[in-house]
Amino acid sequence: MHIQTVNYTRTFNLGNYSSEKIGVEFSLNAGDSANKALDHARDLVEEYHKQNVERLKSLGYFHDEQITEEVVIPTQSKQTLAEKTKAFIDSCKTKEELKAWELMSKSNPELLEHYNNKLNTL
Repeated sequence: MHIQTVNYTRTFNLGNYSSEKIGVEFSLNAGDSANKALDHARDLVEEYHKQNVERLKSLGYFHDEQITEEVVIPTQSKQTLAEKTKAFIDSCKTKEELKAWELMSKSNPELLEHYNNKLNTL
């Protein structure tokens, strides 16, 4: 099998519900590495995006609250989420308040047991 072309495209978030899609396509000669071509294509797209963001910033396109760089959003482990949910269940003072946590508790046997214990004490 001989790969004749490689294409790399990426969509970047510009903030304010805007995005830009940048792509590049290479034709390969016999013996060229498709992996190296894709790596080069990705580098070109990333570099062009960085330059374009700087150009747009200089034109006043971005406002302070807009996202111009990738943001990593931390996630919680299931254990951390379960511990926080237990704390919320423990803080309930009435059955009506506790009822709000019933559905979430049903998805985790440990939480369900904690929920039922709290329900019995109310």
